[in-house]
Amino acid sequence: MIDNDDWMVIRKERALAYGKELSSTEFLVRAGSTTMREGSPKEKRNRPERDRLVALGVLVPDANPALFRFAKDHVFSSKSTAAGVVIDGNSNGSHWKKDGSDGAMAASSETQQASLDLLTRKEIDAAMRDCDRLGLHGFLTRRGFVRPQVWVKGSVGEQTYPAKATVAGALAHLPNGRTLSAKGFFNGFGETQAFSTLERLGYEVVRREEGLDPKVIGRDAIEAAMDAYDAYRSSGAHADVFEAFGEPRDYWVRSTKLRPNQVYPSKPLHFWANGNKGSSGGWGGPAYSAAALHNSGFIIVDQDNKPVAPPDKDYLIKGADRARLVALNYFISPARERGDAQVAVRVGDVSENLFPNHHYRDVWQALRGKAFQDLANVTEPTQTGVDESSATILTYQLTPSRGQPSMTPDYSAQTPAINLILYGPPGTGKTYRTAWEAVRLCLGSEAAAFLQGDEQRDALMAEYRRLVSEGRIEFVTFHQSMSYEEFVEGLRPSTGDEASEVAAEMDVSNGFRLKPHDGVFKRVSERARLDRSDNGTTERLDRSARVFKVALGRRQVEDDRIRFGLDHGLIHIGWGGDIDWSDERFDDFNGIFSEWRSKRDPEATGNDGNIVMTFSFRADMQVGDYVVVSDGRDRIQAFGRVAGEYFYDPDASFHPHRRMVEWMWRDDAGVERDRFYPNGFRRHSVYKLNQGLVDWDALEAIVFGDEAPRASQSARNHVLIIDEINRANISKVFGELITLLEPDKRLGLQNEIRLMLPYSKRPFGVPANLHIIGTMNTADRSIALLDTALRRRFTFRELMPEPGALSADVEGINLQKFLRTINERIEYLFDREHQVGHAYFTGCDTRAKIAAVMRYKVIPLLAEYFYEDWSKVAAVLGDAAQNNPRFLVREVITAPTGLDNDTFSGARYRWRVRPEVQGDRNGGFDFTEFEV
Repeated sequence: MIDNDDWMVIRKERALAYGKELSSTEFLVRAGSTTMREGSPKEKRNRPERDRLVALGVLVPDANPALFRFAKDHVFSSKSTAAGVVIDGNSNGSHWKKDGSDGAMAASSETQQASLDLLTRKEIDAAMRDCDRLGLHGFLTRRGFVRPQVWVKGSVGEQTYPAKATVAGALAHLPNGRTLSAKGFFNGFGETQAFSTLERLGYEVVRREEGLDPKVIGRDAIEAAMDAYDAYRSSGAHADVFEAFGEPRDYWVRSTKLRPNQVYPSKPLHFWANGNKGSSGGWGGPAYSAAALHNSGFIIVDQDNKPVAPPDKDYLIKGADRARLVALNYFISPARERGDAQVAVRVGDVSENLFPNHHYRDVWQALRGKAFQDLANVTEPTQTGVDESSATILTYQLTPSRGQPSMTPDYSAQTPAINLILYGPPGTGKTYRTAWEAVRLCLGSEAAAFLQGDEQRDALMAEYRRLVSEGRIEFVTFHQSMSYEEFVEGLRPSTGDEASEVAAEMDVSNGFRLKPHDGVFKRVSERARLDRSDNGTTERLDRSARVFKVALGRRQVEDDRIRFGLDHGLIHIGWGGDIDWSDERFDDFNGIFSEWRSKRDPEATGNDGNIVMTFSFRADMQVGDYVVVSDGRDRIQAFGRVAGEYFYDPDASFHPHRRMVEWMWRDDAGVERDRFYPNGFRRHSVYKLNQGLVDWDALEAIVFGDEAPRASQSARNHVLIIDEINRANISKVFGELITLLEPDKRLGLQNEIRLMLPYSKRPFGVPANLHIIGTMNTADRSIALLDTALRRRFTFRELMPEPGALSADVEGINLQKFLRTINERIEYLFDREHQVGHAYFTGCDTRAKIAAVMRYKVIPLLAEYFYEDWSKVAAVLGDAAQNNPRFLVREVITAPTGLDNDTFSGARYRWRVRPEVQGDRNGGFDFTEFEV
């Protein structure tokens, strides 16, 4: 049986099969494997065989109503026959799980039964005490058990415990016992053995009516439901399920992962995660959507992602149990999935999502206790800050989940940044190796180990492209004209037409101005510095969003108008007269301009405030942009996010042109504007600030205060790949930042250094989680010519040709010997840095391909190496003697008419490559009894 937490996320058709090929006519499917009852494509299923196996009792109904389960091992006549029953006719290969793979069937049923036979009441009672200590929800979540239907009465009183989870927990109390997850326990189909063991030991096994107890749905199942809902949003997938619910109304649930959409409607999510079992929304009972998701340790919110207070019901978990599950779901589990070595949990971040609010002491005690350490499988935390404070930070060292193999990457926050240069002759696989090194640094060595080898090249490059799309890997190629301005930052001319600027903010009387522009190194450094991997509830500002300054009224004269906007979540302006600008034709500046001239002022110019302000407020400003409310020229008193489109209020007593805003920060006393923006505010009611001048770190400190997000010590690794690093003037490109590359000079480390950038006048440092990998072709420029400062700060790793990577027999040609001999001759005649790499020949599986590589790549490369000295090229290719030339033909040049051969002593020669012969698989070269 596949646990209900897992079946929703299994590839393809949500069935999982363990198979093993015994012979050409026998294919074994293990007991516990599952198959869909319906599924698609229906026409490909071997339904008669499936129905026959149902009649024989080989296939039985699974606890998941969408699946059948193999009650015992069954041998099919072939893999394809088995696939027609288990999966479908086209899936007789890649979707099978090998018997024993991934540890899923690490213990045979015989071994499990032998362990069960060793159990006594002592171990069972110990497991029950674990449940009492952790609470039912923590006990089930600890190992991934869900929705228990069968219970066992304890030794004292009427207390009942989940039967299967109790037996699995009891196994851990045996000497040298194994702690098994729900997935590992009998591979998911050990109910009968578990119940019979309890009865053998004298316990009473009972089945409780569904709905009397809070139900725990696993985090994986709920997040899988969110994946399905994302697919529905983006492509319409699963419309048959989700469209039936209509528009969400009251309750949403917050994801524990970083997603573009953090909140999801609770009712359809619960329906999907609960195995397509219908339920009512809200809190009406333990099986109701909001209640069930709450009891599973998820945060119920409104559509604006604000936590919703649950009712006071006995069937809802609360207090320490609730705090532990929320911390596990939103902090510990995401960090462990990323492979972080540790995770820091701020008490206030947990308590602000629990009701009643601000029970800092209870949360602090719950997260420091042994029960949470056992539930989350973490060590005792280290504490930063005073006891019982919302600002207290508890840092946990993470260990692998119980019953699961360790996939922890081999890097942590303390691992020094890597500066690496791969150097060698052309064709030695340097660029491809950078892809492997970058993926390894991002994922960790252990996780990336499965992507090694030529057979995994496609998988590696797919992972590389995914990391590039996420912005965690950046690639740049250096060239002779590369400059500091391109790599770090520089000035570029701007006319004020860009989205981040506005005419009111710039003096464009001379046509343009110079504006700081970030280079690739600064962009990737900031991306790495600001990366958040702790999935906390604290937000970051979207630094790609635009910021508008808005004045709601004159200070000390129209304070009532300012307070009205702040109290009612809206901004308003008085420009634009009494015209309703809602029509779509006013999305364009010219539409507003024409309307104002035709209705109000035929002489108006494009600089008229009624036109400029209306355009900024009505058309330029977009939902999701930020606004700061000015308090004079040098102070601000509120900051918010635009939450609604423009609307016209004809009944307004003042400023009928309005938009809704979600205020994120407000302080009637205000703060100084120059804390985040250097230029004094202009006397315009609304205009767009120069985004390049906004100090986002300072703005976040204003908006979030003590809650301001900081760079996480466990932030994900980022990699900058610099191809052909030796082709640029390193001193010119890196400038003063060469010092910042040193691992101990990175941000947050002991010898941290920040420098003031010359153009933007902003402090800058290189984060510790940014690694730099360069490549250098030694045939292009000698390593000795590199800047000494760069050589001292980088590790150099040589990549030389590997003849062993080639075939020893390609239609009679020994490529290994061929490449080795050529390179020995090049090294003798020139040097070792100008050898020919094995990558030139890796795709050669025929003589014709070898000939093409020689004709169009290797021979021209050798000619360049030896400066057109063809006698040396011929010597490398073994054609110097010319008794049996294979690649190059030497011809004597006779004296032209009028020249006397006797006057010019010595023969003259010309060299040419042997011509191609159409249809010749050797490409015109002589490979007969080829021997170098």
